[in-house]
Amino acid sequence: MTDTPACNFQSSYMTWDLPPRPDPRPHARHNIPLGNKARIQLDALLDVVDEASGETERFVLIAACRTEWVYAESGMFQLPSREYRNIYSLTEERSMGRGITYGGEAARGRPVTDSFRSLEIDVARFTASRALDEPAAINEATENNIPLVGRTEIRRPDRTYLLEYPIRTMNFRPENSSFQVDTGPLLAPDLESSEAKTIDRLEMAHIAYNRLDRVELILRRPTPITDDAGGELARVLHYSEVREHSATTRILTAES
Repeated sequence: MTDTPACNFQSSYMTWDLPPRPDPRPHARHNIPLGNKARIQLDALLDVVDEASGETERFVLIAACRTEWVYAESGMFQLPSREYRNIYSLTEERSMGRGITYGGEAARGRPVTDSFRSLEIDVARFTASRALDEPAAINEATENNIPLVGRTEIRRPDRTYLLEYPIRTMNFRPENSSFQVDTGPLLAPDLESSEAKTIDRLEMAHIAYNRLDRVELILRRPTPITDDAGGELARVLHYSEVREHSATTRILTAES
C-alpha cells in the first residue's frame, strides 16, 4: 500500500468547462451563453490497478448538489429536485445523481468529451501524514481532533482497488482502545458486477470497520417500500446491501 501522504479532501476538486449549448427542455431557464465552469469538491478517490499490466486508473466521486437553472434571475432550484453527483475519471463520466424514487436502470459511463471542453481532477495532499497502526494511537488522534483519512485496499486476482476517503465519523473508547469507523459516501467496487467497463462496476457506499483487516460496505441499491401485506408500493435508492471483504486499511493522520 502506497506511502503517499493522505488526500486533503477539503482542497481537492474536479473542475469542468461546459461549452454553450441549448437545453432541449422547453421549460429550461439556463442563462449560459458562454457556457459554464464548475468546481466541485471531491468526496472520495478510488484507484483501480490492473494486475496484469500494472496500469492504474483513478476515479473520483464528487460532492452532491441539487439540480439548478444556472444563472437564472430567480427560482434557481429545479422542481422536481434531483441530486447532481457524478463519478469521473480523466476520460469518462457517469451520473450517480437521481431522484429519491428509483427511476430505472442506472446510467452508464460515457466519454467526458461528449459533454465538456475540458475536465481536470486536482487531488491535494497534506504535507505529511502518519499511519496509525494501533488502536491506542487511533484513539489518541481522534481525541485530539486530528483530521483522519482512511485508505482501504481490496485485492482480487485481476485488480486491486484502493479506496481513499475522509473519516467523518469515528466511534472510540480510550479506556479499552476501541474504535469503529462509520463513514461515507465513498466509491466502492461491486465485485459481483458483470459490466464490461470499470466505471460501470462502481457504486456509492458507506464503510464500517473496527479492525484493520476487514471491512463492511453497504451499497446504494434500488430498495422496495412495501405495505403491511408485503405489496411493493415503490422503490427508492437507499443503502441496503451489505458486503463484507477482507481488506487492508490504514488510518492516516492529516498533518500540515
